[in-house]
Amino acid sequence: MKMFFAGMTLALFQTDLAIKREIEELPAGSGEQMLPGGFAGVTRLHNYGLAGSRWAGHTTGIVRGTGLVTAGCIGMLIHHLVTPGQEIRTAGFAFLTGGALSNLYDRCKRGYVVDYIRFHTPFKRLNRLVFNLADFFIFIGAVLICLGNGGHSQS
Repeated sequence: MKMFFAGMTLALFQTDLAIKREIEELPAGSGEQMLPGGFAGVTRLHNYGLAGSRWAGHTTGIVRGTGLVTAGCIGMLIHHLVTPGQEIRTAGFAFLTGGALSNLYDRCKRGYVVDYIRFHTPFKRLNRLVFNLADFFIFIGAVLICLGNGGHSQS
């Protein structure tokens, strides 16, 4: 089971990077391509900051901070890989780590994170945000960790 979660982490990391590579090849100014149903579209955005481009221009600090958080995720994943009986939390840390690694890789390699999914909802603030698959992996990971905790504090 340990190898499954380690492999899953790497597969999530590689999947998002592969999609980002394809998104980066879209012609400049190609605009948003709506997905079936019109609820979301694919566009290319270079995010030089954190969520919502906050702290754009502070790349060194962002890389250091997200690098430390990612290292913590890796440490928690390793801890859960060697702790039996916590599969839901281990899966959560695998998702969290895969997503964190992908966004950190972007920041280190490109100087920005490639975002590409925009939702179209009645909520204007949400419509302004652009996400990538790694962001969803991080969210799924956080949910799984909470579910795996079962409302009880665990080490």
